[in-house]
Amino acid sequence: MLTIEAIERIKALAAARGPLLVASDLDGTLAPIVANASEARVPPGTLAVLDRVAQKAKVAVITGRDLNTARRMVPVEGVDVVGSHGLEASFDDPLIPGVDRVALSAALEQVEQQVITAVPSSFLHIERKAVSTAFHFRKAPDLEGPLRRALATLPDGLRLREGKMVLEVLPNADAGKGVALTALIRRYRAKSMLVLGDDATDVAMFEAALEASRKDGLHVLLVGVAGGKETPPRIVELADLVVNSPAEALEVLETLARALGV
Repeated sequence: MLTIEAIERIKALAAARGPLLVASDLDGTLAPIVANASEARVPPGTLAVLDRVAQKAKVAVITGRDLNTARRMVPVEGVDVVGSHGLEASFDDPLIPGVDRVALSAALEQVEQQVITAVPSSFLHIERKAVSTAFHFRKAPDLEGPLRRALATLPDGLRLREGKMVLEVLPNADAGKGVALTALIRRYRAKSMLVLGDDATDVAMFEAALEASRKDGLHVLLVGVAGGKETPPRIVELADLVVNSPAEALEVLETLARALGV
């Protein structure tokens, strides 16, 4: 349950100068974390609230999921999506880098074979996305060490990203959730902003929001979704409000929707 202070801060955001941008992570923030990433779903109630908020604010989801998967998970008209950690978007912007998908596919295939050779049991835990490959170990924590060793050396042009019980290989491009948020701020000329996140990659999003607040005077409210020991300490340090689950993140969105009169 949100505190009275939290509710007042959300109301103040709703009353601030617009346009208002609501930018949220997906897994662990809107959708509960599950053992199999393919089984994750955004609850219908959350989708309904996003639809309401989108009537009065600009709404975007910034996620590590590839663009098509994220769109399927959030099939709400009027919601922009930035996928693959800022490498794909539902709109054009010069801050979203282009990717040579043919060359990338060959490089990711090389990495996958490298990992399977070194760690044969990892085969069941590999998720190929549109422009990256994720190596999960949530269901097999003992794989973390072997996976890290197998991924210690990568082909040129690729980098390793760490998430909650996952290691992901993606292009070493000038992208990320912070860059994605900056593109959205510019796209909508936002003057106020609600940002929600829970993972290490969301730190960049929070920092970009704070930089926009310092430089351009945006009214910013950062909401960290704390999921126990997996939550990076920096998320909690930067957040204005900390909630304990996607269900409580929904409370934040519900409160904002009511304050906006929708």
